[in-house]
Amino acid sequence: MKKLFLYSLILLASFAFTFGIIGNAQALFCNISDVTGSVDCADGIATVPNDSVDVLNLNSYFGYNDWEYLSKQETPGSLEEPVDIDLVVSPTTGTNKGSYSFNPDTWSTYGDIIVVLKDGGAGPDSIKWFAYLLGNGISSGDWKYPGGKDLSHLSVYGRKGNVPVPEPATILLLGSGLVGLSGFGRKKFKK
Repeated sequence: MKKLFLYSLILLASFAFTFGIIGNAQALFCNISDVTGSVDCADGIATVPNDSVDVLNLNSYFGYNDWEYLSKQETPGSLEEPVDIDLVVSPTTGTNKGSYSFNPDTWSTYGDIIVVLKDGGAGPDSIKWFAYLLGNGISSGDWKYPGGKDLSHLSVYGRKGNVPVPEPATILLLGSGLVGLSGFGRKKFKK
């Protein structure tokens, strides 16, 4: 009977710590539904309080290490845009949900784009930011910060790999002309 009580107590204590009932264990994890248009997400690093291009590249976020910093919208209001992508984040006051948009032409230069949400909280060993890989062509949508915390800033990073190169109609026309000529030449040589 004592063993059963002891095992039950240990199980209850582990359950309490796991789900944050006792202590300050609060595990937040990203979910692709946090950012409209995202196809993948990755948690930040608990020991690294801020996102940066160096952290993303050093840790090969989404399998790549050639990310470039594009823009950041602080809340409230200030905008830092080393690359002009017309980033707009609203609302621009500390909140845990809102919308984002940037110039859709950004996709003509960058093959992959990620949005990073960073909270304004402090404290050791808890995740403070989350990265979301956007689906091709997505340039606007809604965001919500996991766990209901207020947003400090939203950053945008891009990588130039895998940029689709449009095939001009003239190349298609030239190709069909060459195929026609080769067919005509074959017919003539058979006679």
